[in-house]
Amino acid sequence: MCKFVVKPVLVGLLITLSFQTLAEKAEDKQIEVVSIFGQRTNLETATGSAALINKEQLEQFEFDDIHRVLQTVSGVYIREEDGFGLRPNIGLRGATTERSSKIAIMEDGVLIAPAPYAAPAAYYFPLVSRMSQVEVFKGPSAIKYGPNTVGGAINMISRPIEEQYTNGTSGELDVALGEFNYQKAHGYISQGFEQLSYALEGAHVSSDGFKKLDNDAETGFEKSEVLLKASYVPNQSQYEQFWLVKAGVSSEESHETYLGLTDDDFESNPNHRYLASQDDLMDWEHYQFQLSHFIELNSDLSIFTQAYHREFDRDWDKFNGFGSNRTAQTILTSPETGLNQLFMQVIDGARDSLTSQEQIQFTISDRRYLSQGVETKLSYLFDLNDWQTSVDAGVRVHQDRVERDHKVRYLNMRSGELERAAEPDEVTTLNQDTANALAAYTSVKFVKDQLTATVGLRYEHIKGEALDYLHQTNSKNTSDVFLPGFGLFYQLSAESGILFGVNKGFVPNSPGQDSSITPEESWNYEFGYRYGDSAIQGEVISFFNDYTNLKGVCTQSSGGDCINNIDQEFNGGEVYVYGLEANLSTELPLNNAITLPIKLAYTHTRSEFQTEFESNFSQWGKIQQGDELPYLPEHQLSITASFNTDLWQIGLMTKYVSAMLEAAGSNNELEGFKTDEVLQLDLSANYLLNRQAKLYFKVDNLTDEQFLVSRRPFGARGGKPRQLTVGVKYKF
Repeated sequence: MCKFVVKPVLVGLLITLSFQTLAEKAEDKQIEVVSIFGQRTNLETATGSAALINKEQLEQFEFDDIHRVLQTVSGVYIREEDGFGLRPNIGLRGATTERSSKIAIMEDGVLIAPAPYAAPAAYYFPLVSRMSQVEVFKGPSAIKYGPNTVGGAINMISRPIEEQYTNGTSGELDVALGEFNYQKAHGYISQGFEQLSYALEGAHVSSDGFKKLDNDAETGFEKSEVLLKASYVPNQSQYEQFWLVKAGVSSEESHETYLGLTDDDFESNPNHRYLASQDDLMDWEHYQFQLSHFIELNSDLSIFTQAYHREFDRDWDKFNGFGSNRTAQTILTSPETGLNQLFMQVIDGARDSLTSQEQIQFTISDRRYLSQGVETKLSYLFDLNDWQTSVDAGVRVHQDRVERDHKVRYLNMRSGELERAAEPDEVTTLNQDTANALAAYTSVKFVKDQLTATVGLRYEHIKGEALDYLHQTNSKNTSDVFLPGFGLFYQLSAESGILFGVNKGFVPNSPGQDSSITPEESWNYEFGYRYGDSAIQGEVISFFNDYTNLKGVCTQSSGGDCINNIDQEFNGGEVYVYGLEANLSTELPLNNAITLPIKLAYTHTRSEFQTEFESNFSQWGKIQQGDELPYLPEHQLSITASFNTDLWQIGLMTKYVSAMLEAAGSNNELEGFKTDEVLQLDLSANYLLNRQAKLYFKVDNLTDEQFLVSRRPFGARGGKPRQLTVGVKYKF
């Protein structure tokens, strides 16, 4: 278990804020504070594309995996890795899925990546079980939520305090059991008083895992979070205002590995794990604290301020290759070629390590992260020459840091067990990257008759510093960027309208990059049609992202030569990403007792490199004009349908994803390889026992087909097999 130094008062308090209505008089303002997306009407007149997954949708299938939650949203791309969503790989509108590093991920409006500027790879991700809704912003609608504005942003809203000013108590218990020794225990209690309210929440999820080692070593995980929320409203103030406090602690211990399988072994048994991965273990702890204040100076002017502090410590000890210049990816891709056969026998434990080149390189990857800052948001409403005008403006002062301490430990395979070799541990990385950022934005919305227009501007000033203690180097970089955006919605009728938007996308360089590496920038366009009435809502949106420079970033999860170039960035030049998104939702009454809600989301995507070059980035290689980006499926389709009554509900979710390239261009380790075409069904059912208790049942991957979803980092990996789960919820 990794150790983490934190002030005892933080661990003792575990106080978290509530984002629920704090007073009836301030309800409309509080909605703006709580949910960035706001409330839907029959016809949504927002000038940009966005999606909302509400509490009822989250509870319908009781997913713990954010990948499965987001599969109902068009324009979202997923690369699975472990089958449980422990290490999410999420992209939006062409932004790479690699560790979700190219999108802004937030909880309650605050960035939650371990170090959003210095090291944004999302090795930390909260339990989706404790979220009340998930918001997805794409294209111009995401300009307020940087620093990454190319693809978009995802904001998760934590469970609110349910008792406010009622002098009452409420709560819920959720217990579930399932296959692979799946266990979930989740509960909260909320209590309200006249001025002070709080809610205590705890969640624990664990499983023995679905993969098996020949020596029956552990392959499962356990993940826990504890939160205590508090809100306070002064009763002697001339203004409507409230204070919010949020703090919490979470942890994960997972016996996960980067080591996959050869294609033949995957075909034979996709749930097999090689013995070289028997000691692999991820162990992390995360602490968060937020203090927030909202004040309504008058009915048209309000200010919301948040101060936040997050610390994340992760140790991931795992198989990383051999004492040879052959990468693990090369060995698993061509297991029958020459000496690769001998390395494969060591990996699977069929043969002992006999030479120094056959010693296993076991990486001890320790990292400590810090993310903290203060941000203030102002909302102002007024009329300007018959235009209803609203101004949203914000400023954020932010600092984050990552400290890396990576070592290589040499192990020998001996009769199927790993033994430590005589060689001492070798320090491979010892550095610290720091980023200080000042961000500001202004967004002005004008509404008159059938026209809604939004004009916005974002500014980022970023100072980065990279200290390399091994090579005794210190490099600094500074960047300033202005990011404009414009959106337009014109209402054609009471039920329909068209929208258009354009914004400049940006992803900053991490500290320590070579001067030849330029930030990722693009111009993003969207045009669409939207329809909505009391019975049906739908939209069709075309998008076009014109990259002046697309970047690739080496992470350990990228595999290949990236293992020796961690966090190095690569220029990809001009790239086009374009496509079409379609969404449709309706609810059909089958009779007086049963309704049939249906939701459909479809995405068509194409991409093209516009220049020729050769890159050392493991996902590219030798690029020709017209080559496509990897892990970007041409077709995605999600259909959700359910039969609903007052007492019971049965739902079926169907997901289709076309095959994806594993690498772009040629002259790379995965040239020509593709993932499998995926067709996946998930089933859910629940029955209301009484007003307080509900029984639920779900089956993930109903057909039990396991598709090859990726060959990264090392070798073929499959999705989760069929898993049955039964649970009960009790409200009080």
